Amino acid sequence: MQFQLSKADLIKFYKLYLRDLIQRRSAVLIVLMIILLIPLAGNTILWSKFLFALIASPVIVLTLVYYLPLSIALIRLNSSWAKHPSWFEQKNLTVVDEGIKIESATKHDIWKWVAIKAIYSNKGFIYFTLIDNRRIIPIPRTAFKSESEAINFLGLIQSKRFQILEVLAWNNIQRSKPPYLLGLLCFIPLVGAFVGFGLLMYGIFKYKDKWLIIIGIAGILFTIGVYSSQMYDLKFGKETGKAFAQISQMQLNTLMKDIEFYKIKHGAYPDSLAQISKDDPMVSIDDPIQSRTGKSINYNYQKMGDHYYLFSSGIDGIPKTRDDLYPEVAATDSAKFGWRRR
Repeated sequence: MQFQLSKADLIKFYKLYLRDLIQRRSAVLIVLMIILLIPLAGNTILWSKFLFALIASPVIVLTLVYYLPLSIALIRLNSSWAKHPSWFEQKNLTVVDEGIKIESATKHDIWKWVAIKAIYSNKGFIYFTLIDNRRIIPIPRTAFKSESEAINFLGLIQSKRFQILEVLAWNNIQRSKPPYLLGLLCFIPLVGAFVGFGLLMYGIFKYKDKWLIIIGIAGILFTIGVYSSQMYDLKFGKETGKAFAQISQMQLNTLMKDIEFYKIKHGAYPDSLAQISKDDPMVSIDDPIQSRTGKSINYNYQKMGDHYYLFSSGIDGIPKTRDDLYPEVAATDSAKFGWRRR
């Protein structure tokens, strides 16, 4: 494809380019106008001052982002266009595998796909911005025989560029090392399971790395092992059993006092622990040491006329064995209460 730029074309391009830039950054410019509006309007509410600020703020912003850059561009163009005759020479543009090749009588350039930052189109030009943000390659739409040819050219450039970028991204992934050090987070229970799952997915789908897969599985298994051992210790651990036994013993002593208070209040001992719990919801009748099995089991209670039996089945959970727990009552006070030990 052949095209040639004139001085008028470059001036027209600068104007359209700055308008495109304003549209792309419209949100930022609106915020900037609001920032300018506040000090210009002042603290006092005067409509004349507010209207002045409302008009002045967009004028200032447009001057800074459009008229001032356009003036600078035109000055530079007028001062340097004679030094760069290649700008206005007839150019031949060719799309090759490496990128875009542009040739003129005095200059030959090839812009590789990785050097092209973005591609834009407006009513007058199709242009490319380069990654150094200093150079722009404009192509006038008049260089195309029809609008469909311009659209097809734009689509070709976009597809070629995306293909190269996808290949580069894939190569970067292949060259990057799998995040093995993240495996250290797998030693944190629960968090390690989520990290392990993520590493497992990365190992399977992204890096296709067997060691990352192994680390991910190990992280998941570590959390499962930690919580499984805690559950086992909760149910069968000796030290845990002793800790629960102490809690049961303290509650058992308190429960006996609640039963005695129930008799004072109602004139008789309760027929069941549920009866005393109904009378006072704050009374705890569940045996903590039996809760290790995951079930809610009450203390053992039986009313025998003016007496009653009350005890815990102990660590083994079997009543009437050596590890049963009983309320702690001094020998001198045993006659004062209705509790009896079997």
